[in-house]
Amino acid sequence: MNKRIRNLLIIAAAGVLVIAIGVFVQRGQSTTTAVTVTTVKRTTFSTSLPETGTVQRPRVATIPALISGNLEQIYVKAGDNVAAGQLLATVVNPTLQATAAGSQADYTSAAANISTARVNEQNAKVSYEAAVQTAKSNLDEAMRIYKADVSLYNNKAIPRNQLDVDKAKLDQAQVQYDQALRQMQLGAVTGYGQNSVQYAQAAAQKAAIVNQSNQQQLGFTRITAPVDGTIQTVASQPADPLTQLRPGDPVTAGQGLFTIAAGGGFIVKAQVDEQDIINVRTGQRAKITGEDFPGRTLTGYVSVIAPVATKSTDPSSTAKQVVTTIRLDGAPSFLRDGMSVDVDILTTDVRNAIVVPSAALNKDGKGSYVYVVRNRKLVKTYVGTGPKNDTQTVVKSGLLPGDSIVAAKDPLLHDGQNVTTTPAGKATPAS
Repeated sequence: MNKRIRNLLIIAAAGVLVIAIGVFVQRGQSTTTAVTVTTVKRTTFSTSLPETGTVQRPRVATIPALISGNLEQIYVKAGDNVAAGQLLATVVNPTLQATAAGSQADYTSAAANISTARVNEQNAKVSYEAAVQTAKSNLDEAMRIYKADVSLYNNKAIPRNQLDVDKAKLDQAQVQYDQALRQMQLGAVTGYGQNSVQYAQAAAQKAAIVNQSNQQQLGFTRITAPVDGTIQTVASQPADPLTQLRPGDPVTAGQGLFTIAAGGGFIVKAQVDEQDIINVRTGQRAKITGEDFPGRTLTGYVSVIAPVATKSTDPSSTAKQVVTTIRLDGAPSFLRDGMSVDVDILTTDVRNAIVVPSAALNKDGKGSYVYVVRNRKLVKTYVGTGPKNDTQTVVKSGLLPGDSIVAAKDPLLHDGQNVTTTPAGKATPAS
């Protein structure tokens, strides 16, 4: 073999060796795949429903004028804290005052008439009883004379006409006695005449009813707070909304004079879309933020869900909304009735849950699964899932805290595959 042929053989052998090494390296690279992994741990999983809302007091009432007249005095201003029964304003009405004074006098007179009637009744009763006693004495005397005349007549001592005259007197005395007795009995029933105690009592009761009504009307000249709370507004003049009512201004019965917010903290009224209300329940926690108090987060809970859906306040929307009330846990001093806020209702709040990225879940005919990395190999592991949000899913079964799983889907991965791992959030080293 000459030198040329030998050199060609050496070159060919070297080429085969290079190719073999390349194939070996290529095969080694194809059997080991780099994947990004995340470690399973327990955490709190929550989903929230974002809405807008308005801060309000739990109860706001309008305090009206109950009678017509003119304002006499106003004792409070907007922002004042008041107690139930506290005087807020007075209204003057001269006609009403005169009527109340007159009915009071009538009642006082009618009540005094009862005492007079009792005296008169007693006097009348004595008179009736005296008349009965007189008639009884006359009857007894006529009876005595008649019996004596009967004896005399039987002994022929007096004529027949004398007996008849005395008999007529006896009959007349009997009639007079019966009448006097009957009149006394009727007098006891009727109260012995028109000016009886019963009549006086009835008249006094009627006067009391009229006077009570007039005094109640007079009491309406005093406007008082119905509950403990804060005065929200004082009415303005009808012709000038920017000018508050002043003493001397006329008011009419039913006209609102004040609005009062009862105590008890604040609530937030949120408009929840009708399609989302299925996820809202009373008792769910909520977070409240707002541009008016940056950097502060308030908490509360869903206290009331309206039973009906109403048309959206947005004229351009055809959707309906359900008014949902959030009661705040506290009442910070910076809150004001009418503030606009952002509300996040925690519709799901699972504590101590195993949560994985939703991107890590795969699915086949048997169900959902993830790839768990054990000893640098992929283990296809089926899991039971629960609630989820836009990026995460709760895993109820199949995984344990500390398991390392592939963080994202990859159709080229398969069970038993050799892998190298990089923790999620860290860059893969350059080759």
